[in-house]
Amino acid sequence: MSSLNRSRRSMIIVFLAFIVPVLAAWLFLSQNWYEAGTNKGILLQPTITLEQQAEQLPVGWQVGYIAPQNCAISCENALYVMNQIDVAIGKDTDRLTPVVLHQSESLKAEFNHSAPHITQLVTPELIKQLSALPANTLFIIDPMHNVMLYYPTHEDKEQMITEGKNVLADLRKLLKLSRIG
Repeated sequence: MSSLNRSRRSMIIVFLAFIVPVLAAWLFLSQNWYEAGTNKGILLQPTITLEQQAEQLPVGWQVGYIAPQNCAISCENALYVMNQIDVAIGKDTDRLTPVVLHQSESLKAEFNHSAPHITQLVTPELIKQLSALPANTLFIIDPMHNVMLYYPTHEDKEQMITEGKNVLADLRKLLKLSRIG
C-alpha cells in the first residue's frame, strides 16, 4: 500500500473519530431518546413563583402540602411522610420546614392532632396561586418562594414511603447545591 493511501485512510479514521460521536449525540437528542435530569419528582415547567402573602411562609426551604377538606388516608400518609422527611434530613433540619396550607381556620383545627410538628398556615391566596398543581400533592418551595417540584400522594402507605424517599433524595441534592436558605 502506498504512503498516500495510508495517509488518506488515517485522515478518514481521524475524521470519523470526531464526527461519529457528534452525529450520535444529535440523533439521541433529536429523537428524544435521552431524558436529562436526575430529579425524582415532577418538574414544573415553568416554576410557580409565590408572590402574594409569601412572607407568611417560614424562612428557608419548605415541603408543602395543601390540606383537603377531609383528611383521608392519602392525606394522613402525606403528613406522616412530611414529618419523617423533617427527621431524616438530619443536619439540614433547620433549613427545612414542613408546611400545610389551609383554606380556613376551621380546617386547621382538624389537623393539629395529625401533624403536631408541622407548621400550619391559613393562606387562601397562596393556595389560589398554587392552583396549577395537581390536587393532593407534596411540593418543594425554595427560599426565593419558587415551587419547582411536586410529588403525588398515595393511599398505600408503602408507596407513600417510597415517594417520601424520592422527596428526601431531591431535597438532599437541592440543599447540598444551594447556597441560600
